[in-house]
Amino acid sequence: MRLDRKRVLVTGGAGFIGSHICERLLKEEAEVVVLDDFSTGKLTNLEHIKEDLKIFKGKIENYNDVSEAIKGCDIVIHEAFPYGKSGMGLEEQYIEDGVIGTFNVLKASVKNDVKKVVNASSVAVYGIPKYLPINERHPINPFLPYGATKHVGELYCKTFSKLYGLDTVSLRYFYVYGARYAQFDHSAMVNFLNRSLEDKPLLIYGDGSQIRDYTYIDDAVEGTLLAAMKENTLGATYNISYGEGITILELAKKVAKIVGKDVEIRFAEIQEYRYSDECCIVPVGLTKKLDDKWIDERNYAGDISKAKKELNYNPKVRIEEGIKRTVEWLKFLKGIEI
Repeated sequence: MRLDRKRVLVTGGAGFIGSHICERLLKEEAEVVVLDDFSTGKLTNLEHIKEDLKIFKGKIENYNDVSEAIKGCDIVIHEAFPYGKSGMGLEEQYIEDGVIGTFNVLKASVKNDVKKVVNASSVAVYGIPKYLPINERHPINPFLPYGATKHVGELYCKTFSKLYGLDTVSLRYFYVYGARYAQFDHSAMVNFLNRSLEDKPLLIYGDGSQIRDYTYIDDAVEGTLLAAMKENTLGATYNISYGEGITILELAKKVAKIVGKDVEIRFAEIQEYRYSDECCIVPVGLTKKLDDKWIDERNYAGDISKAKKELNYNPKVRIEEGIKRTVEWLKFLKGIEI
C-alpha cells in the first residue's frame, strides 16, 4: 500500500512519536489528520506543520470524537496513550485510553471502512524476559498495568482482524528516544541526557549491567510506516528496536563523552534509590538488594529478524549518532550554545 494521497489519522499525533509520524507522512504526500486531547501531547510539537494538518481536539475514550476524526480515512496509526503516567500506578486512564480508546479506534475503523490500523504496543508486554534477544514468540507476561493494557490492545487488534477482516498490526516499541521526547520520560537515556546538560551526576542504580535496547525516533517512524504499508498483516506483531543492547553503565559513558563535559558518573547511594518497601505498590520483578531498596535488574534487547524479513525494516541510526542528535536538540531547546 502506498501512502501518497492516502488520508491517515494519527491518534496522539501531538505526542513524541506521533508528531514525528505526522511529519514523515506529510513528506510521503499523505493527507494527515490528528486526534489528540493535548493532555500530554503538545501543539508546539506540530507548530512547524500545523497548517498542513487537520487537527481534532478530542479523547479516544469518547467514541463520537474518534468517529468524527476518522471519517474518510484509509489508515489509522494509533499512538494515543497517557504516556508519563506511573508504570506502577493504579491509573484508570490506562483502561480509558489503552482499552476503551483502542476498542473505539477499531470499532470506528470497521464502521468507516478503514483499510489498515497500526497499533502502538510496547516491549512491556513481555514482562521479565526469559531470554535475550526477545523475539515475538517470547511468552507474554506483563507485570505492570502499562504492559497489561498494551497486551489487551494487541488482543483487540487480533480479534477485529479475525472477526471483521480489519487489517491490523501491533508494533512493540523498545525505548524510543530523540528530539521532542517527553520531559517526564523516566528512562535512563532521558535521565542521563537531562542531567548531563544540567551538570548533575549520572546516577547508576545497581551495578549498571542492566541491558536496554534504545531505538532512535527516525527508525521507529520508519518501522511504523513500513507496517502501515504492509498488507494482510491481520493482527501480526513486530518488535521495533535497534536490535542491539547496551548496558546502563556503558550508556552513561557514551552520554558523558558526547556531551563533552566533565560529567560525573557514580553509583547511587542507598537514600537516592527510587523504590523502597514504603511504596504503596511493591514492584514485583525488581530485585531487592540493598536494605529496603529495590533495583530494576531487567534486561531487554530485541530480536528484529521478523520485522527485517517481513517489513524490510533496517534501523540505521546507531546509538552514538542518536545521542548526538538528541543532545543538539536539547541544547537548542534549553538555549545552550552548540
